[in-house]
Formats: sequence, C-alpha cells, structure tokens
Amino acid sequence: MHVDNVIDFIAKKREREERQRAQDLERYVATQCNFHQPENIDALVDGKMIEVKDHTLFLGFLSILKDKKIDPLNIFQDVFTLEPAYFEMSYNMKWWSVVQLAFTFLTILKENEPHTYADFLGL
Repeated sequence: MHVDNVIDFIAKKREREERQRAQDLERYVATQCNFHQPENIDALVDGKMIEVKDHTLFLGFLSILKDKKIDPLNIFQDVFTLEPAYFEMSYNMKWWSVVQLAFTFLTILKENEPHTYADFLGL
C-alpha cells in the first residue's frame, strides 16, 4: 500500500465523518430546537456548536432583509418554528443558511443584551 493512498483514505474518512456530523446537527436543529425547548437552542449557542458567521456576512443579510421588508426578528423566530421545507417556500431562502445566521444573531444578542436574548428564547 502506498503512503499517498493511506493519507487519501484518512482524508476521505474525515470528510465523511464531518459530513455526517453536519447532517446530524442539521437534523437535531430541525427536530429539537424550537421555542418549546429553548434550552436546546441555548445549549448550542453556549457550546458554539454552529459556527458564528462573519459579521460582514450577517450585516449583509440584514440589509437584504431590509430591502425585502422582512423583520429580522420574525425570520429568526420562523427558522425555529416552521418546518424547513415550508420555511424555504415561504422565504425563498435556504433554511440551514438562515439557521446559521440566526445563531450568529443569538450569539451577539446573548453577549450584548442577555435580557433580550432570554426574552427572545422565552427562558
């Protein structure tokens, strides 16, 4: 067996594991993160399980929402309330992308306005 084959095998195995973790996390958010179980959302925010997006990207998203006359609080609530397919149909946006931006929003909110964060989640 060639050394390159071993390295390639290890890299492919890592990629597969990473893809599986991402799918598991996405499924967990879709089924377990809602306002009836806000502690699950809070745990993901605290554990930084979902990568916080670049603030420039987040601000760009807010600008898009403003142009479309969509209230950011509404879309960040809907991402945890609506079924992913229905969310995508309603907003014409990828559900998982908005989930990631919602966690950026929640992380910023928790750091800067903990009372508003708690109110948002209903904690």
